[in-house]
Amino acid sequence: MITDWSESFSLYHEAIDNQHKELFRLAEIVRNLDAKTTTKAELGVLFKEFFNYMREHFSDEETYMKSIDYPLFPQHQKLHQEIIASMIKTLKEAKTASELQENIKFLSREWLVNHILGNDLKIEKWRKGNTISVEDISSSKPI
Repeated sequence: MITDWSESFSLYHEAIDNQHKELFRLAEIVRNLDAKTTTKAELGVLFKEFFNYMREHFSDEETYMKSIDYPLFPQHQKLHQEIIASMIKTLKEAKTASELQENIKFLSREWLVNHILGNDLKIEKWRKGNTISVEDISSSKPI
């Protein structure tokens, strides 16, 4: 199940938070689709919208990380690249609408919850205190 947006996901950066909220909204649409009546083509359109929005978001988030001299930028950027590669692979390999929908649900849940809580919140921690711990560095892992 995909979690709803809450303040616990906030980076206290209006544009980034708004983008995260939009990604949660797109994930909610995917979650609520009826796999029995939704076609692979319809899912493909939604998936592409999600994919394009994530790419735009990642670009904006990376620009923000650079602007605050975030020390884990290279690792975080690599995570973004891995998420995009995973999405491309999912779209290419799904054989049915149901499979595509389940894969999109999994990716959106993993990215939205695990990536934001496990990685993006470190950006806010850095911005607030300009500190990163050894645990932060070692726990920067892909989905």
